[in-house]
Amino acid sequence: MIRDDALHDDAPNAPLTGERKLAAILNSVWEAVITVERDHRISSFNRAAEQLVGIPASRAAGKDCREILKASFGPAQHDCPMGDLTEGGKPRTDVEGTLVRADGRIVPISASWAFLEDPSGDRIGFVLSIRSFWEIERIAEERRSKFPYGGIIGKTPRIRQIFELIDTIKDTDSTVLITGESGTGKGLFARAIHDLSPRRDRPFVKVTCAALSETLLESELFGHVKGAFTGAITDKVGRFEAAEGGTIFLDEIGDISPALQVKLLRMIQEREFERVGSSRTQTVDARVIAATNRDLKTAMKAGQFREDLFYRLHVIPVVIPPLRERREDIPLLVDHILKRLKKRGLDRIRAVSPEAMRCLIEYPWPGNVRELENILERGAVCARGAVLSAVDLSEEVLEHSRPRKAEAPVIPPGEIPTDAGGAAEGDLRGKEGGEKEWILRTLEANRWVRGQAAAALGIDRSTLWRKMKRLGIDRERNN
Repeated sequence: MIRDDALHDDAPNAPLTGERKLAAILNSVWEAVITVERDHRISSFNRAAEQLVGIPASRAAGKDCREILKASFGPAQHDCPMGDLTEGGKPRTDVEGTLVRADGRIVPISASWAFLEDPSGDRIGFVLSIRSFWEIERIAEERRSKFPYGGIIGKTPRIRQIFELIDTIKDTDSTVLITGESGTGKGLFARAIHDLSPRRDRPFVKVTCAALSETLLESELFGHVKGAFTGAITDKVGRFEAAEGGTIFLDEIGDISPALQVKLLRMIQEREFERVGSSRTQTVDARVIAATNRDLKTAMKAGQFREDLFYRLHVIPVVIPPLRERREDIPLLVDHILKRLKKRGLDRIRAVSPEAMRCLIEYPWPGNVRELENILERGAVCARGAVLSAVDLSEEVLEHSRPRKAEAPVIPPGEIPTDAGGAAEGDLRGKEGGEKEWILRTLEANRWVRGQAAAALGIDRSTLWRKMKRLGIDRERNN
């Protein structure tokens, strides 16, 4: 074992023995590394462990790991995450859970552990490594701070492609049309384009076109002169004038009337307009960014949107993917939203349980990021503890994630294995193509939950896993 004092011996002229060399290595890694004797007494505690747990190594040394590491890895685990070494404990990798720090904070973690053995093969203890998801996110946050899209969270290929496009067009004045479902954050992307452009120090003016009637919207966009209509008691500057030198963002552009579309076309094409009630032509220098959740090509065919205006807007199209097509971003978005809620005083939730995160990732999100924000805010208000659990989520999310009773797959005649029962691997007989089809359909019927699919097939999980590898069955490849 490594002596605890070796991990913290800072004598500058001490010889670099094998023990000291190993101690230096352990102190150089950012993961918490802890070694524990067979009787569960902590024998070493590196600097990252001190920072994670919140106590010095001198206080942890010699203590029972169950007293120092107040960790939870689900109801199936022992009070000590490694279990009893003498009663069937097993090495584990990347087990998600939570750790209660010395200051009471709950930290979401991922832990791995393995046994330490003497030359004769007897187990003499174990080594535990812990990664804090907060630390992982801190590193990611530092990287994001160097990246100019602070308000947009995402790492999937489609989001990165949009970042690259924004970087390409940021220095131009070309008109941009942002399309995507409601709630995908089109306004954030519009703002990012403005903030990265040479116009960043000039106004960014947003107009929600669907919120106003035709008359009011025309006045809002172009302004009006005194007496132009009932209630126009003074001259009014329009949004285009207010955006001089900057950017005007026309949200929900697909909802404006055909009559106003003509005037907007002239403004975009000639950069000229007249205030309502005035005959004096004015010019304005403002970049136009428009957004819509409607299919404008379908609206054109229906005569609801002018073709010439569409092509004036559609100079640089930016398509924002729905949240269900960028599920890898959900953990990052969850953490980002919880931090925003904390700034608003909703700080009861400090982490999300692995089961709750699974439910969030599986849900199809018809309301996209806006719906995710609403569900997390509800959870932050109504959650029963500091860790958001699955039961704290909305019924819609739970209903979608709740295991469903498997339906028997329908297999064409000649492809059904003659004997699908029994636990032996050879029990699934027949041609390889028929066996693959049978397994695929069973997995699909059980929503690719391997444990349920294995039970339906009458085999154990490890047998199913070997068959999937042999037959080249993979969820992404076969969907």
